[in-house]
Amino acid sequence: MVRVYTIDSTPEGEGIVSVYLVVGDRYSALVDAGPSNGSSRVLEFVRRLGLSVDYIVLTHVHIDHGGGAGTLSGALGSRVLVHPRGLKHIVDPSILWEQSRQALGPVAFYYGEPTPVEESRALQVEDGFTLDLGGATLKVIHTPGHASHHMSVYLVEEGLMFTGDSAGVVVDGVVRVPTTPAPFKPKLYLASLERMISERPGRVAVAHYGVVEDGLGYLRWHLEEMRLWLDEVSRIVAMGVTDPVSVAEKLAERLENARIARSSRIAHLYYNTVAGITRVVLDGEWP
Repeated sequence: MVRVYTIDSTPEGEGIVSVYLVVGDRYSALVDAGPSNGSSRVLEFVRRLGLSVDYIVLTHVHIDHGGGAGTLSGALGSRVLVHPRGLKHIVDPSILWEQSRQALGPVAFYYGEPTPVEESRALQVEDGFTLDLGGATLKVIHTPGHASHHMSVYLVEEGLMFTGDSAGVVVDGVVRVPTTPAPFKPKLYLASLERMISERPGRVAVAHYGVVEDGLGYLRWHLEEMRLWLDEVSRIVAMGVTDPVSVAEKLAERLENARIARSSRIAHLYYNTVAGITRVVLDGEWP
């Protein structure tokens, strides 16, 4: 029987960053590792259950989702599966950390400096790769857009899609918005959503935060919401407003979900998202 657990890897507080533990008849796997500063929470959860973890499957290597991979793989003896483009960044995360500090500022230190994964434990996986845990099959689906190295993970038997950051965020049950910092590729992002929809998942598990029961309905809704945000930012930029913070303020005046996100505890994700969308509009990548 397949068991799936949601682990809160938020460094302080709760309900911001999800890690998922999938337990099959023979093996178990973590989907994502969470931030480095949340590793102790993940370890405590796993050890309380008395389980071993054979694999850590990273949806992407951004520090809030892959930063703890080195600590966890070392403590648990796990192999780390990652997109080919992300492999070098988990073995040597120094460039990733520098870029994260530049992009996130103080938020980077909240998540913590990523810990390197021992090279012998790191394995790159191609699109369509499957991992048999014993009655639980994890299917890797490359889903670029949020990041070039992003992949989603589909638990076939349960119809459960682990989306990482390829399908936005759902925090506190009311904040339902994209998360698309630069470099964002909108057409790849939308195509990735279409691909996940084609699997017809019953539920989705987002990286920020938790499981959405109407998975297919949510993905379809998010696809249209993403197009709406892109179009609205395009209209704002066409008015001559190009500073990302100013664009974010204008967007919050126009869209209810943007207004909610701006005033929420994930406001930093909102402003980073609008910055990413503004950049692609200015660069002519949308419409």
